[in-house]
Amino acid sequence: MSTPRSNWLSQAITADALKRFPQSIAGQVVFATGLVMMLAAGVGLPSWEILHQGLSQQLGIEIGTAAQLSGIFVLLLWIPLRQRPGLGTLSNIVIIGWVMNVEIALLAYAGVPPAAEIATQPLLAGALAIAGTAIVGIGSGIYIGSGNGPGPRDGLMTGLNHRTGQAIWKMRTAIEVVVGILGIVLGGTFGFGTIWFAFTIGPQVQFWLGRLDRGGLAKRQAAAADRR
Repeated sequence: MSTPRSNWLSQAITADALKRFPQSIAGQVVFATGLVMMLAAGVGLPSWEILHQGLSQQLGIEIGTAAQLSGIFVLLLWIPLRQRPGLGTLSNIVIIGWVMNVEIALLAYAGVPPAAEIATQPLLAGALAIAGTAIVGIGSGIYIGSGNGPGPRDGLMTGLNHRTGQAIWKMRTAIEVVVGILGIVLGGTFGFGTIWFAFTIGPQVQFWLGRLDRGGLAKRQAAAADRR
């Protein structure tokens, strides 16, 4: 017998989930740091960050705040898809955007050149984009390995997969393309970093998750979701 959806909060906030919560937070902080490195490089962002950058420019808000608003909107889309957020899903919305805003402010305070200036130095910008992608991969492995629920955007992808029966890779590709194009139209940055991230982030997350999900919790949760 399935658990009523009204009990999702009690399912998300358990003693075991709270015990794993520091790992969720740590992963999200590392993840945000990688995104800030890519932003500082100025040579292209992942699709969702292109959208967040575009929104920040159009709305006159910080990019981390745009990411938080985007996360809330995407989480609302979970309702018709009958997805259940975990404790890490909720912290994802708050922590990543907040850390991005803080780190961007610290870089400016420290006198780090703006992204447009760094982008004129191809070797430095490329190295930052590659390193930033690697940091995002490590953060993803730490966070997903905590088994405290997917991020809002990953949950949207799996929810659409369950509802439509389409392969996850098709859902992810469609979402990333639509979001990326919308972000470019709004003024977000597409470039080398975008392409590098798209082709390398999957294997990097898989590599780190295999070493950080030692109990296999995240893998079991993903398998359970696939059976729903």
